[in-house]
Amino acid sequence: MNTFGISGGLLVLIIGLAVIDYGFDPKVPYAYHAFYLGLAGIVMGGVIIWASSRRSQNPLLTQPYQPVSTKSLSPVESIKYRKLYEESPVMQRTVNIDGIILECNQKYAKSFGYPKNEIIGKSIFDFIAEQSIKEMRNTFESWKETGHAENREIWFKRRDGSTFPAILSANNMYDERGKLIGSNTAIRDISDVYEARRVLVEHERQKIQLEELQKMNLLKEEFYLSLSQECKLPLEPIKRYCESLNDPIAGNLNKEQLQAVKEIYDNTIRLERILDDISDVQKLVARKMTFNKEEFSVNEFMKSVVELGSPMMKEKKIEFVHATKEKSTLKSDKNRLKQVFDNLIQNAVDFVPQQGGKIEIGAKKEDDSITFYVKDNGMGISEKRKDSVFKKYYQVNLSLKRRYGGSGFGLVICRLIVENLQGKIWFESKEGEGTTFYFTIPLST
Repeated sequence: MNTFGISGGLLVLIIGLAVIDYGFDPKVPYAYHAFYLGLAGIVMGGVIIWASSRRSQNPLLTQPYQPVSTKSLSPVESIKYRKLYEESPVMQRTVNIDGIILECNQKYAKSFGYPKNEIIGKSIFDFIAEQSIKEMRNTFESWKETGHAENREIWFKRRDGSTFPAILSANNMYDERGKLIGSNTAIRDISDVYEARRVLVEHERQKIQLEELQKMNLLKEEFYLSLSQECKLPLEPIKRYCESLNDPIAGNLNKEQLQAVKEIYDNTIRLERILDDISDVQKLVARKMTFNKEEFSVNEFMKSVVELGSPMMKEKKIEFVHATKEKSTLKSDKNRLKQVFDNLIQNAVDFVPQQGGKIEIGAKKEDDSITFYVKDNGMGISEKRKDSVFKKYYQVNLSLKRRYGGSGFGLVICRLIVENLQGKIWFESKEGEGTTFYFTIPLST
């Protein structure tokens, strides 16, 4: 409302009334002219008052956005609210009922990748991702009808074409008559929520896959155990028949026939050992193997290992050295430790040279454990194969025909037994010079 214009109109109106009053007296000079001049002044004053009192039909389209308040704001308060709008940590935009953006804050412009002057005057739908256009139109029409739009999930589109999800809530704006004329909309990017949701879904998927793999692994272990047991059954009669045929009294075989029977018997024993290895690996991996711990003398135990290994040295005439001088006692599973030595000695026998082979075994106390070792002067292990030594099915040289074992499980069985007894196993090797396997067992486990 223009106060100055209304005051001017009233003044013209009053002058017009005075002049017309003068013109009512026919005796005064120019009365007729004065009457019509006063009438014109009254009409002009009325027009000025009417024009000055008219209000703008759409203030949002003719003046920049200012916060709506029920009371007049001081300059300080106006600056404060403007600053809150500009520096809000969430995106803010002001729109009219036609969906045209009248104002936005820096966060909004930066998030969409536009300068503010390229946003103001555009339709809100220019910044909506394709998959949310329909949802946004429904939300906008609903807001115009009900004046309510809160926590609506919408996908927005940046200048570079990328999209992001956000939560939209509108704070309504009304004119002095209470008519809805626009809204100040807050938009919060929820990309982090979607990422967390994606991670949770992926985690759940991996969890289901892991459970399925565990079930399959359990079935595989049961299959291997059952297979090894079933395959061992026909080996017993084969062994008995071979023993009978080797008996000079029961059989009457020539040299070639006896050699054939011996080969059958040796391969039967070898197959039996492979089946035992398969069974042991599955039990160890599933932690189902039984360990019977007892206290025993380390020196006496090593003597029994010498007795176990000595027959293996005969074919290659290997020098077998026992270097143990340790007198300590150890509480552990003696039979499983013998199994470790058996595998390590057999492994050494396979890889020492045909002539001049040497294998040394020993044990010594170090801190609170006993360190055992098996040393050979064989071919050694190349650098590129060292990381694979303790893996399943691995053999250092697959082209070499092995006299003992050969299943590829020997060293992995050693590792699993030692680890189940809370020990450690490792080796040192130089290609062409030999290998030494070490393993430690705590004095009391």
